[in-house]
This record gives sequence, C-alpha cells and structure tokens, in this order.
Amino acid sequence: MKLSDYVVKFIKDEVADSVFVLSGGGIMHIIDSLGKSNINTYCCHHEQGAVIAAEGYGRIRNHPGVAVVTTGPGGTNAITGVAGAWLDSVPMMVICGQVKTDNITPRSNGIPAQRAIGLQELNNTDIARPITKYTVTVTDPDSIKYHLQKALHIAISGRPGPVWIEIPLDITTAEIDPEKLQGYKPKPLSEFVEPKIPMDIIIEKLKKAKKPLLMAGYGIRLAGGVQVLEKILKKYEFNVVTPIFTADDLVTHDYVKYLGRQGMPGNYSANYAVDNCDVLLVVGERIQLTQTSFDYKNFAIQATKIMVDIDESELYKKTLAIDIPVHCDAKIFLEELLKYDFKLNKWNVERDKINLADYSCGKKYLNVYKFIDEIEKYSGLMPISTADGMASLVPHQALRIHKRQRFITNAGLGHMGSGLPMAIGACIAEGKRPTICFEGDGSIMLNIQELQTIIYHKLPIKIFIFSNDGYYSIRGTHTRFFNKVFAADPSSGVGMPDFSKLILAWGLKYEKIASDDELIKLKSVMDYEGPIVCELMISPNQPMLPKWTAGQLRDK
Repeated sequence: MKLSDYVVKFIKDEVADSVFVLSGGGIMHIIDSLGKSNINTYCCHHEQGAVIAAEGYGRIRNHPGVAVVTTGPGGTNAITGVAGAWLDSVPMMVICGQVKTDNITPRSNGIPAQRAIGLQELNNTDIARPITKYTVTVTDPDSIKYHLQKALHIAISGRPGPVWIEIPLDITTAEIDPEKLQGYKPKPLSEFVEPKIPMDIIIEKLKKAKKPLLMAGYGIRLAGGVQVLEKILKKYEFNVVTPIFTADDLVTHDYVKYLGRQGMPGNYSANYAVDNCDVLLVVGERIQLTQTSFDYKNFAIQATKIMVDIDESELYKKTLAIDIPVHCDAKIFLEELLKYDFKLNKWNVERDKINLADYSCGKKYLNVYKFIDEIEKYSGLMPISTADGMASLVPHQALRIHKRQRFITNAGLGHMGSGLPMAIGACIAEGKRPTICFEGDGSIMLNIQELQTIIYHKLPIKIFIFSNDGYYSIRGTHTRFFNKVFAADPSSGVGMPDFSKLILAWGLKYEKIASDDELIKLKSVMDYEGPIVCELMISPNQPMLPKWTAGQLRDK
C-alpha cells in the first residue's frame, strides 16, 4: 500500500470525515490519495484559511480538524492558524509536506548547515514545535502508523491542542504493509497519577459561602463535561458566569442564575458577581488577562479562589493568586462534586439588560446593539462564528445564545480574518447547516479569498460585515494613547473596498442594512437558502459598553 494512501485512510477512519487543503508539489501524492478516496476534501485559497477552517471544525466536533499543507511557504502560511488552536486548546492535526529526504539540509539542534538545499525547503518543524503538542518529521515509512496514532492520542489527551506531522515527498511514495506496521501504545492508565482533589476542603468552603460563584470555562466542553455541568447547575443552583469569548455557549440565559459573560468587555452583572463573591470556583478556564483585567492583583481579592485545570502550570501564573489549586480534568472534578449533598446559600444578583437607546448613533447609522438584539429572533440554533474587534466584541457582549447553539471565536490569539474560515469549518462540521459569520470590514480582508470556497461548495453561510470604517478597536487604542489615529482607517492609510460592488462581482447575494429602520431586511437575509453577505453600516464612533477593571464594582 502506498504510504500516502495509508495516511488518508487513517484520517478518514480515525480522525475526521473532512480535510481542508491547499495543494502543492510537496504533497502531490497525498493530494492524489485524497482525490482517490471518498473523504470530503475542501480546497481553500490560503493555508491560513485551511488551518482556521480545521479549527472551526475541531471546535464543533470536539475532535481534531485536519489541514493538509505543502512544504516551505505552505507550512509558514499555516502557522498563524496553528498558533490560534494552540492558545485556545483546540485539537487539530496538520499534515505538512517536505522535500525529499535527500534534499533536506543537515541540521544541528534545529539549525541548518546551509540555508537550504531543496526547492522550497524550510525547517517548518522547528517553527511549529513551540506551538504544538507533538511535532515530527517522518523519515522511516514503517513508522507512519506509530506517529499518526501518537499524534492523535496527544492531540486529544489532557489539555488538547494541535499536532504537526511533516512527511517528506519520497516518504509519501513508499510502499508499506499495513499489517506489519508498529502502532503506538499509550501508557496504561494505572501509570498515571490519580488527581488529588481536596474535596472535603472545597465542600466546606462552599457550604460556608454567603456569596458563592461558579466560573464555567471551555475546558468543561473539551473534557466532555457539558452534561455533568448541567446536572451540577440543576442540583446546586450555582450563580454562574462564563468567561467572555471562550465559553459563551456553555451556559445560556435559559438557566435563570446565569449572570452573563465575565471579563474586561463583559456584562455588568457577571463582573459585579466576581467583584463581590466570597468563594469563586473556576472550572476549566485558564483565567487570562481578559478575565482578570490588567489590574490582576485586584481580581476577586475578597474571595477564596478555587481553580480546577488540567494544565498544572496554569494554576501558578504570576497573574493569579489561587487559594486552592486543583490539578484535575474538569469533567472528573464535576463528577466528584456531584456526589456530595449540600445546599448553597442563595445569593441573588440581578441580571443587567442593555438599554439599546443608549447606543444609538442617529438615523444615518445602524445601532449595532439593536442589530444583535434583532438577529436573535431569527438565529434559532444556527452555529455562529466571529472574528475579532467589534464583530466579536458586541455579539459576545449582547447576543443571547440558545441552549445547544454553538458560538465560537478565537480568544487567545484573536487574529484578524479568522471569522470567515472558522465559519466554513463550523458549517461543514455541522453537516452544512446554515451558519452565521460576524466579520469586520478590516478583518475580512485578511481571508476574503475564502469567499470563493463558500461559493464553490454552496455553503449556506450568512456573512455579516460590520462596516465601521476600518479598524475600530485600533482606532480607539490610538485615540486613548496618542490622541490621534494612524494606519487604522481610510483617513490614515487603510482603504476599504466598496463591498456592494466587490461581493456582487464575486457572484454572491448582497444586502445592506444602513439604519435601524432597515432592520426589516434582516428576515429575508436569514431566510435566504444559499450563501449571502449583508453589510452593516455602523458609525466609526459607535458607543460601546463600558470596560471593567478588577475591583471597580466591589460593594463599599
């Protein structure tokens, strides 16, 4: 059996039913094998787009998405997408090409003796190694099963993340006997140290708490603990917040004691609860600066902080002062917690509601918060993908998500242009169900080529472009720090295209909503069966919810 055929069969049988690719000479045999197989192959127009699509697929399936890229520039173009998956703990498998083994430049400690020998040769493995859980160059054809199995196991074990398998061109052509290949055998479970959970201490703290609060993070979903979390909430009736951007779909407003998305740009009630709780139980959330604010020394200083994380190093960061660190899988912890019978003190926190009129910019522009309020009426259970900036911030602040609806974005890297390819991956993972994509006018330009991928595969994605004259968040930063703007909008060097012409030239259905009065057009956009782009005309000076910093809402 040809090795490239074996790789594709392994992916189809063990990893995913779909692969995101950009062809190239260094992977020509893998591409040929994909073409001969019945696996779903989606050709993207940039390797970054392919890898981010694999991230979107992986987020929805909670299992690795797969991207196949060629050697040299194919690998370097993929790096940003891999970095996003690394920071957000998203399982992913990247198959990267390489020149023939004879053409690979000799290396010492990763440093090549010459810059390159092979055509388009580059040491992509050492570039990828710091942002992957496992990185390998396959030099022995008979080791392919071992490396594929090991990579898959590592990608989904513990704290999930991306893996990178580089296969030289001549190795992909090798003939192998699948029956004689050596596989990978993980350590027996008995060799792993059982987590030591100080459950008696934790239960005692919760029993005595007057203002207990649960922060439920994305790690719960990664651990397969969503159903256990629902049982926990039903049994103990915790007040609960979710960290903004990372887990907004984990608990929804269907749960009456859900206080919203917590963090610097988050909801008032969620941040008030963090500032005033006396016991904060954090499960499956690494608590990045978005959650603590830059004034992290004041983060929940009035509370006993209990943090549960599968990655022990996250418990001891310099930005945190955790009183009871628990190195444990989120699902295992919740299952243990569920065994106890006790009652939590009832602590009532009123859920805040956004006054839409406060964020109006007059009749010339669309009130972005009013748009978010309106689209919830039509979104049903459609998966939603967002990019960065306003197109991510406002939906994560204000959009009410329904139970079982998915709402995904990249929080750790927050790279511009991620919303569109992530929506492609999500749509495919959901069986090509209608999917919503929120993108900024500046952000979409970084991966706008993937519109062609949507057109070719007739993906029913509803793309909303937040047209606010360029880079809204960067303009705000420049204004605050320098009292002027540069390299952020048309007046300072960043031109925006006329989307009404560009989208139609692409052959896509186009609509524009320019004011609150035109929100009546939204129903026809949401009812449209194929891919459609709707441009939202938003004021460059659109007011936003005030930002929170740790401790500012603490009761005196």
